[in-house]
Amino acid sequence: MRRVLAIIDSVSEMSGRLISFLIYPLAFLLLYDVVMRFAFNSPTIWCHELALHLFGAYAVLAGPYVLLHDEHVKIDIVYNYFSPRGRAIIDCFTYPIFFMFIGLLFWYGGVLGIRAFELNQTVSPSPWASPLWPTKLTVPLAAFLMLAQGLAHYIRTLTLAFTGKELS
Repeated sequence: MRRVLAIIDSVSEMSGRLISFLIYPLAFLLLYDVVMRFAFNSPTIWCHELALHLFGAYAVLAGPYVLLHDEHVKIDIVYNYFSPRGRAIIDCFTYPIFFMFIGLLFWYGGVLGIRAFELNQTVSPSPWASPLWPTKLTVPLAAFLMLAQGLAHYIRTLTLAFTGKELS
């Protein structure tokens, strides 16, 4: 079991590190667009739109990495007063809600992504008319990775809640 959990963690770590490099082309695109717009009075049609696509992918694909490092927003005012085992017991009840939400995101994101691919859906109205399917398909990919990382966390949480010992 530990080996499977380690593999899931390493996939989340690796994907998060890879996705973090998207910030460089994103920053370059935005800088290029600003320079072209204000310095040369020649705005681009495609820069801002492409930056939005990259940022959308960046935002959703960073989720598993953030979950791995337990950095998602929580209401810590009450949560931190509990012992680690008490927090694990609380998490045992909240993780099923997480799985329902991410499961729906995976399912409907996949349906919308495949449909966008089949229809060759583009941004409209836009003179560039960039394709939407690459960005839309990042949603079910990210949801799948979130489900895997969530399952790894849930197994650790259940172990801590029932045995009082952490599963590394």
